[in-house]
Amino acid sequence: MIRSVEGAALLLLIGSLAAGQTPAEIEAEPIVKLQPGETLVDGQCLTREELDLIAGLNALRRPTQGLEGDGEGDDSAPFDPHYFIGTWEVEGVLPDSAFGESNEILGVETVTHVDGCTYDSRIEANEVAGEFTVESRMVYDRRLNYLVRTENDSRGFELLKYGRVGGDPGGYFSHHWQAASIRRLGQTVRLTGRTFIVSPYFFEVRMRISHDGEPFVNFGTLRWARQDDP
Repeated sequence: MIRSVEGAALLLLIGSLAAGQTPAEIEAEPIVKLQPGETLVDGQCLTREELDLIAGLNALRRPTQGLEGDGEGDDSAPFDPHYFIGTWEVEGVLPDSAFGESNEILGVETVTHVDGCTYDSRIEANEVAGEFTVESRMVYDRRLNYLVRTENDSRGFELLKYGRVGGDPGGYFSHHWQAASIRRLGQTVRLTGRTFIVSPYFFEVRMRISHDGEPFVNFGTLRWARQDDP
C-alpha cells in the first residue's frame, strides 16, 4: 500500500502531467494564502483580501494543494454570493403538496446586487394554475458563511430560508437551509433543502417537505441555468 505522503506526491505528479507542467514548475508556483485584513470594496460582498485569494487560486496552473501533511497548502476559496447576480432560467417538477397539485414549473429569475452582502431577486414563472411571481431578498454573512433568503410568493405565502454555506477544494458549494414553518391550506408545512452550486452556469435546489409534523419526504428538484455571462 502506498503511504499517504507518497500517495499525495503521486497524485500531484499525475496532476502536473495533466496540466503540462513539470514537478519543478509546480514547485516554483507560490502557495496561495488569505492575507490579513478586511478591506472593503465598493460593489462587492467579499473583502479585497478574499477576492485576491480567489483570483490567486484561479491563476494557478498547478493543481491546488490541500492542508494535509505540513499544513502549508493553499487556503480554500470563500463563497462569493455575487455568483447569483444575473438572469437564470428555472425549471423543475414538484409533487402534490399543500402548495398545490403536482406540476411543472418554468420561469426566469433575475438577481441584482443591492449593497454590501444584500441581493434582491424576482422570479416570473408559470405552472398549471397560471402565472406567479416570487420577490426575494438574500443576505449573506461572510464571516459566519450564513445565508438568509426571504421569499414573498404571489400565490399567497412567504418563506424564510436560512442556513450555512459550505464548500470543498473542488470548488463546489452548498447552501444547507431550512425554512420556518407556515400554515398552508389548513396544514403546517416545513421545507428543508440544499442549494447545490456545481458550476458558474448551473445550480439546483433539492427540497424535502413535512406536513403537520410528519417525517420529511422528497419535494423534488428545481434547476437554474444561467442565461448571461457570469
